[in-house]
Amino acid sequence: MEYYYLALIFAISFASNATPFFGAPYTVISSTILLKFGLTPLNFAEVVVASGIGAGIAKSVMYGIGYGVGTKLKDNRNVSFFHRIIKGRSFYLAIFITSVMPFFPFDDFVFLIGGAGKASLLKMLEITIPSKVLKSSLEIGIEAEGLLQIGKITKISPVELGVISSVIFVILGVVLFKIDWEKLYLRVERYFRQRSWTNP
Repeated sequence: MEYYYLALIFAISFASNATPFFGAPYTVISSTILLKFGLTPLNFAEVVVASGIGAGIAKSVMYGIGYGVGTKLKDNRNVSFFHRIIKGRSFYLAIFITSVMPFFPFDDFVFLIGGAGKASLLKMLEITIPSKVLKSSLEIGIEAEGLLQIGKITKISPVELGVISSVIFVILGVVLFKIDWEKLYLRVERYFRQRSWTNP
């Protein structure tokens, strides 16, 4: 694959993950570019590495925001909620888990917390970059194959489907950003607690 497109994938992945809490669906965009050049093992590996490294390095931006604003983050409802969730568990395990999770940008909260607490950025990136490469390999593989199969059924070009999917995921990202995660967590917790009381 041409280096220009690999640089573009890196830039899109970086910009998407440097955007606080939501951004463009970089793996879908990467999958679309991959299909444009052909789904070969070499192209797949190049796209995965470019997107994974770009996404991983971008989290240093979130770290910088957390480092810069420091104690002001305590007033953020979602940040304080995730701080309580992570507290008492392995911080670096939380980095790995949130970095590979699809759809939800929970790793943004982890890097904000890490920056505010002045954790080692190098150690965080040592975990995040391989995690993002792993995530890219899984998501791009599934998405590329999915676009190909859906294209066969709908007779729509896989590249066109990729563009449509990208727009849909951007809208979804905005919706996820507006969710009050603490309130949602408490509702789910209360639901299961009530179920445990009513069921023998």
